[in-house]
Amino acid sequence: MLVDPELVAEIRRLERATGRTDIFSGFVRKLEADIQAFGATFSGHAARGEAAAAVRAAHTLKGTCRQLGAMDLGDLFAEIEAVAKTGDFAAAQRKYDTGATLISQSLEALKSA
Repeated sequence: MLVDPELVAEIRRLERATGRTDIFSGFVRKLEADIQAFGATFSGHAARGEAAAAVRAAHTLKGTCRQLGAMDLGDLFAEIEAVAKTGDFAAAQRKYDTGATLISQSLEALKSA
């Protein structure tokens, strides 16, 4: 399951309670933009020797994915974060690159949720 329906339902309840219908979709748009920028952001941090910033970038996406219910996508960024913590930024970047299908499928599932 690419998206946890219970977590999506919680956000939908918040939308109903506030009378807004754009909370979840706004979060998904922000996540999509952040993921699209991740490759360049991550490699820039790595190139400048900013290890903590590179790790933080992956960590932030891990948390956002999981909060929105995209658990497998969160796991991908957890793996990237773990590898980045070892200092092997090339391997972390490869994990991101090879996760392209999961990223695409997860974003589509979130948009359809």
